[in-house]
This record gives sequence, structure tokens and C-alpha cells, in this order.
Amino acid sequence: MNATYRSAPAPPASLTTPVAHADEARPFVAWERRTRFWALVFAVVTLGVTLLGAVVLIRAGRPAGTTVVLALMPACGVYVWQTARVRRRRALLRAPFPPEWETVLQRDVLFFRTLDPSHQLRFRRELQVFLGEKRITGVKVRLDTTTQVLAGVSAIIPIFGFPDWEWDQIREILVYPTRFDGEFDFGDRRDHNILGMVGTGSMNGLMILSKPDLIQGFRNATDKRNVGVHEFAHLVDKSDGVIDGMPHVGLGRDAVGPWIDLVRRKMAEIEDGTSDINRYALTNEAEFFAVTSEYFLERPAVMRRKHPELYAALEKVFNQELWARVGAWRRELRRGRPTFGRNSPCPCGSGRKFKKCCLQ
Repeated sequence: MNATYRSAPAPPASLTTPVAHADEARPFVAWERRTRFWALVFAVVTLGVTLLGAVVLIRAGRPAGTTVVLALMPACGVYVWQTARVRRRRALLRAPFPPEWETVLQRDVLFFRTLDPSHQLRFRRELQVFLGEKRITGVKVRLDTTTQVLAGVSAIIPIFGFPDWEWDQIREILVYPTRFDGEFDFGDRRDHNILGMVGTGSMNGLMILSKPDLIQGFRNATDKRNVGVHEFAHLVDKSDGVIDGMPHVGLGRDAVGPWIDLVRRKMAEIEDGTSDINRYALTNEAEFFAVTSEYFLERPAVMRRKHPELYAALEKVFNQELWARVGAWRRELRRGRPTFGRNSPCPCGSGRKFKKCCLQ
């Protein structure tokens, strides 16, 4: 294991309309084309093999028509099998966006509230796909809607600048009731101080998150800390196969040297006590990247003012121009975390009172 970490705009008029009918955001088109292309390649290869077998059988006296038809069937089966995920994903996107998920987004996810309507639509689509294809499992803790949605949101925020991103590095998130230790034991003991962890080796594809710390990361939108975003930043770093603080997804070869120099200078500032970056970033280069990713994605205006060079580098890494939304960011921070009274209009857009809708 590795990567431990211590420490509203009005909704659309109708969220019950299947999002697959909306043309504003189609983040999975390129993925679907690639999937169908490779399915066709595998089907053609299979067809070539079966046709060779068919020729042998025909020469041996088998009926030509029946033999050719039977030779076509495996290729068709391979194509159907290889494109099954496309059909499952389309089914996910045809389903209405759950109104209780919208409540969580509007209440707890400042990043979402700063997006314009078309990008909010894409955010919802990506959330539907992530939660539909990945497992979120509670370990001796009730897995409520808020926890489930915030776990998914943690995955969407870091890669929102890459509409065709596929989270192939993760298959399941385990949610613990408290912080835990290096042996995965949880409880209230002082040495249980790990908030989140990305699995490696036999636990590759798994992530562990402390439920209260996951929720707190979104409830406090000004502390530059978010354990869910932190752990998924590690997986962005891992896109080249290793968690080493060198996120090649957004850094070309020419940028590697300047990035290393920047990291060293910023770590020296933290060591000297002249930086507001969390000291946990001093652990190693991988933790520096994850900690500063939290800062960038939660308080971009502050980072741009205090660490302009680091902000510019992370803007390239994540392919997100957050400064363009700084006005919305400041407005939402002034507004604070929305609260919904029992008799308030439900934030999901249903037109019903909150107590009669998502509060239940």
C-alpha cells in the first residue's frame, strides 16, 4: 500500500429527463469509437481463423452453406461480447439522474456549483457512469447516498479536464467508519491516523477512504484539504504506471525538469515555514503532488495569488482553467454551504418541498 494522508445555481428544469437525450455533453464518444473499433478488429481476426477452418471442412465434404454460416457465428459473438460495455454504459446514461444525488451536488460540492449548466450536465453524466461501473462498499458502516456520491465526485473532479478519461485503475472503493492504521484496523486509537489509501500489489484497483473525513473534505470548502480528491490525484499520477509525483498526463518531456525544480523549491519553502502548503507535502514527491492538487482544486484563486508558478503547472497537469470560474467560486464561498429547510423547494428541481422529496 502507499499514499497515506493524515490530516447554487438553480438545477435544470427537469432531472427526470434521460440525460442520453441531451446533446450538450457527450464525453464518452471517443471511448465508444475505440471500443467498437477494437471489437471489430477482434471479430475480424476470429472470422479469419474460423473461415480457414471452414475451408478445411468444405474440402473434407461438409456442406458449404452451413459451414460458412457456422464460421460466422463466433465472430459475431466476439463483437457482441466486446461491445457489451457500450450497451451497459448507454443504459446508465438513459436512466434519470437520481434527484437525491442532485441534492448532494448542490449542497456539498462547491466545484459543481461553479460550473455552467452544460458542464454540470457533463459532470452528472460522468458521475452516473462512475457510480454505475465501480463498486462503493461500506465496511462495517452504512453506505448512505451522501457518502456514495461524494466518493464518485472525488473521482470526477481531478479528471474533469479530460472528457475521455477512463478510470481503469480503480474497480472498488472501500469506505471505513473511521480512520485506520497500516494494518487496515480502524477505531479511535491515536495510531489510527490514515484518512485514505490507494492499494498496490494484491490490493491494486482498490481505494480505502474514511467516511467522516471524506464528507468533511467537502463540507469544509476552504481548508485546501479533501481526502477523496487527494487519493484520486495519486491515481492521476499513476497514469504512467507509477506513483512518483511526476504526472506525465499533463507534463511533456520538456516540462519534467522544470517541474522537478519547482517541487524542490516549494518543498524548501514548506520546510522553512514560509509556505501555506500543508507540511504533509514534505513526505515525498508523490505526496507533494497530491497535497497541492487538493489546494489547486479547492482554492485555485488563493494558489494563483500565492503560488503562481505552481498554479500554472497544475493547470496544465489537470487541463482545467479554474481561474475562468473564479467569480463563481468567490460567489459560492460568500454564499456558504447551502442549507435546505424542510419547507424549502427541493434542490433536485422536482418542484416539491424538501421534506416531501429528497429529505426522505
